[in-house]
Amino acid sequence: MSQLALLSLVVLVSGVYAVRWANRLAPPGSELPVKTLLSTALAGYVVAADLTALASVGWVEVAAATLGPLFVFAPIAVGTLARTGRYRLAETLTDVLYWTPSARDGVRNLLARLALQRGDLEAADRLIPDGASDLRIAWLARSEAWERLLDAAPTVPDALHVATNAAWTIEAARVQALLALDRTDEAADRIGELEAYAEDPEASAALRSAARLSAARLAAARGRVAETQRHLNPPPEGVPTHELFAVLATAAARGDHGAAGELWTRAYAAAPPPLRPRYAERLREAGATVPELRPKRPVGTWSLTAVLIASYLAQSALDRFAAPVATTLGRIDPSWAAAAYLLGVPGVPGGEAWWRFLSYAFVHGNLIHIALNAWVLFDIGRMLEGRRHWGDLLAAFVAGTAMGAYLTQVAQAGQVVVLVGASGGVLGVAGALLADVLRGRGAGDRMMTRSLVQWMLLITVLSVAVPGVSLWGHVGGVIGGALWGFARQGLPRDRRVSLAAGYASVAILAGIVAIVVGNGVRLLA
Repeated sequence: MSQLALLSLVVLVSGVYAVRWANRLAPPGSELPVKTLLSTALAGYVVAADLTALASVGWVEVAAATLGPLFVFAPIAVGTLARTGRYRLAETLTDVLYWTPSARDGVRNLLARLALQRGDLEAADRLIPDGASDLRIAWLARSEAWERLLDAAPTVPDALHVATNAAWTIEAARVQALLALDRTDEAADRIGELEAYAEDPEASAALRSAARLSAARLAAARGRVAETQRHLNPPPEGVPTHELFAVLATAAARGDHGAAGELWTRAYAAAPPPLRPRYAERLREAGATVPELRPKRPVGTWSLTAVLIASYLAQSALDRFAAPVATTLGRIDPSWAAAAYLLGVPGVPGGEAWWRFLSYAFVHGNLIHIALNAWVLFDIGRMLEGRRHWGDLLAAFVAGTAMGAYLTQVAQAGQVVVLVGASGGVLGVAGALLADVLRGRGAGDRMMTRSLVQWMLLITVLSVAVPGVSLWGHVGGVIGGALWGFARQGLPRDRRVSLAAGYASVAILAGIVAIVVGNGVRLLA
């Protein structure tokens, strides 16, 4: 597969998700989804032309190489910028890429939602498009502007089938405002209507979530801790963890329950930094000490990604200065002879040695191969490390890498296989993350589970359809990582367990890298 075809394959895979994302943000047939769909289709044509007898067209290849990354990756980059608080840069990129109001408002809708999740109220106020009443109401609720919220909130349609999910979100915010203003009887009447709507078989998940959250808030306002817990178990879909703790803390405080300070502490710890001052005030009112929280940085993800990139640079230097290695099946790159897992390739010393079950992760096929693996690791690794520990991340990478090679050896015994790339380890990280979210009970866990399963199924289909892509290396990676993820859940949550796993993984990987470096030096000699 050519470099352009491989790049187009990456664009195609990402474009499948980007098209769905674009259709949710802007009307079908408008600029945003059309540009995303066309870019994905161009990438698909280039991949099909490379794999079949379909004629390649020069201008299509040029368009796929330029428009594809622009209108598939750039929208993803806009969301990433917003998640890191770089809203101005995200807005500038949006204005450069999209020229119609519907497209720009669609992207700004996403940016405003992300800003609200982070608690960046100033940025969200600027980004909320005209007409996005649910976002404006959410902003007023975050700002605790209760009177303004009640004035601005539209009424819910009487007919259930007419009301949208946004309408139920607005109604839940209206109840929150009424309770904050001590208009408890009015709030109770609203909640009664919501609960009646929620009993309808056609009721949406958003409606049921709004009804349960509102009922929990009412119980909390009355100081009924047990009733509040009942309404919040399982957690209503789409409600941030810090808000759930805040509702429980309110119930404990109103009911003169001793756990109020601890619950406010948990809300403070789970909240995004811009919202913490509000919870700090509640903590002081409860007579508790405001904890000092250190930002959790994904050092394991950063370090492992940097090692993979550095390894690729060393691989490129070795391939440039060392001679190819002759085997009975032909010549191979010296970097592959030094580190790849070589099944059924005679003429290379230790081609199936135990250490190659891990060393193949540190050599790649080309620049796009390493770029894709580094990108996915950087994205998924931060999620797993944020939920667990850097030691668990490295252990999942090692388990996925080893299982990828082992399953390849079992499934393709007697065949000639050259296995390179960190995909097995990266999918090991994804497998451990999947194991973690499968046991979670929050709405975010369910959403992430669906996304991971869909992504893994797509990777499996591509592994079968595209020559040279290791199906068993990928499947083994997921299995190995998932096995570690489930095993870790059965071990004590003590940080020392994760540290032990991390130090053991570092020692193993360092030893493997030392062996590979020694092989490279001998090939240069």
